[in-house]
Amino acid sequence: MNSRKWWICGLLLCASTINYMDRVTLASVARRVIEEFSLSKQQYGMIEQYFGYAFAVGSVVFGILVDRVSARWLYPAVLLLWSAAGMMTGLAGLAGFGSAFGTLLFCRTLLGLFESGHWPCALQTTQILLEPKDRALGNGVLQSGVSIGAIVTPVIVGAMLTSAPGSWRLPFLIIGGIGLLWVVAWIYSTREVQWDARPKAVREPFWPAVAELVSDRRFWILAFAVSAINVPWGIFRVWLPLVFQDPHGLGFTEAETLGRVLPGYYIMTDVGCLAAGWATVWMHGRGTSVLNSRRVVFTVCAGLTMLAMLVPGLSRGDLAIPGVPARVAATLVMMLVAAGSLGVYPCYYAFVQELSRARLGLVSGMLGFLAWVSGSSLQRPLGAYVDQTGSYDIAFLIGAWPSIFAAALLWFAWGGEKEA
Repeated sequence: MNSRKWWICGLLLCASTINYMDRVTLASVARRVIEEFSLSKQQYGMIEQYFGYAFAVGSVVFGILVDRVSARWLYPAVLLLWSAAGMMTGLAGLAGFGSAFGTLLFCRTLLGLFESGHWPCALQTTQILLEPKDRALGNGVLQSGVSIGAIVTPVIVGAMLTSAPGSWRLPFLIIGGIGLLWVVAWIYSTREVQWDARPKAVREPFWPAVAELVSDRRFWILAFAVSAINVPWGIFRVWLPLVFQDPHGLGFTEAETLGRVLPGYYIMTDVGCLAAGWATVWMHGRGTSVLNSRRVVFTVCAGLTMLAMLVPGLSRGDLAIPGVPARVAATLVMMLVAAGSLGVYPCYYAFVQELSRARLGLVSGMLGFLAWVSGSSLQRPLGAYVDQTGSYDIAFLIGAWPSIFAAALLWFAWGGEKEA
C-alpha cells in the first residue's frame, strides 16, 4: 500500500499540473489577447480579479462539500468542469459568443470557481494517505505540479502560436481536453483507498464547528499567512509574462519568454517546492521538531521572496551584480524569488492539516476564501497603475514583503502545540 500511496500522490501532482496549465494559458498569451481585443491593463487585471473572487467562493463551497462527499468522486467532477471552462476561453470573441471582454470575464470566473475544488480534495487525500511526518513532503509533491504546469504551458503555447491572428485560441482547446485522461487514472487508482477512514464531519453540527474554528487563534494566524503568501504568487503569475516582454521591463521577445525565461522561472518554483518538503523531513530526521522544521523552511523561503524588491533596480542598472549584465542579474534574482514564493506552500498546507481532521475541507475552504479575496483585490488596481505609469515596479515591491511577516507570526504567535 505504501507504493500506492505515493502513486496517488503522483496523480495529485498531475492534477495540480492540469489545474495550472488551464490557469496560466491566458497569462502566456496575455500580450496577444490584450492587443487583439484592445483591452486595457485594468481590464486584464479585472479578469484576473474575478477569477480570484470566484476561486474564493469555490474554496468555501467545495471545502464544505469535500467534508461530506468523498473526494474520489468530487475530485474528477470539478476537474472536468474546470477543463470545460478552460476550453470555452478559447472561443472568446467569436461570433455568437458575445463580446470578447465579457466572454473572457465569464469563462475565467467559471474557471476560478471550479479550479478551487482541487485543493480541498487534494488536501483531504494527503491527510488520509500520509502520516503527519510525511505530509509536508506529500504536499510538496502535490504543490510541485503547479510548477510543472506553469513550466510546460508556455512551451506548449509557444509551439502552437503563429503569426496568424487568433492562433492563441488552440492552446485553450488542447490543454482543456487533457483532464479526461486524469479522470480515468484517478478512478482506477483510488478504488482501494479507505475513504471512510476520515472522521464523519457530516454528523457534527455545522455552525458550532465554524464557531470553534474561528475561536482558535491558529486559524487567524494561518488566515494572515495564506493571504500573505498568495499576494506575491498571484501577482507574479498574472504580470510576469508581460513584464518579461515589456521593452521598459526586461525586454525579452515572446519566443524567449515562452520558450526559456518563463519555463526557467517555474522550474525554480518547482525546485523550491520540492526542496522545502524534503528539507522538513531532513531536519526532522536530525532531531528538529516537526513544528520547527516547518517554521525554519518557511522563513528561509520567505527571505528568498523578499529579493523581489531588488529586481526593478537591477533591471535598470541602478543596482548591479559585478560582472553580470543588468537584465541577466534581474532574471537570476527572480529565479531565487521563484523558489521562495512557492516553497512556503508545503509548510503552510501542513499547518492547515493540523487544525482539524474532521473539518479539513471547511478549514482549507475558509482560508482559501480569505486568501483569494485579499490577493485578487490587488489585480485591477495594479492594472490601472500600469496603465497610468507604464511601470511594473510596484508589483515587485508589493510582492516582496508579505511572506516574511507571515513567517514572524508562525514563530511568535503559533505556540508549541503538539502536532496531530
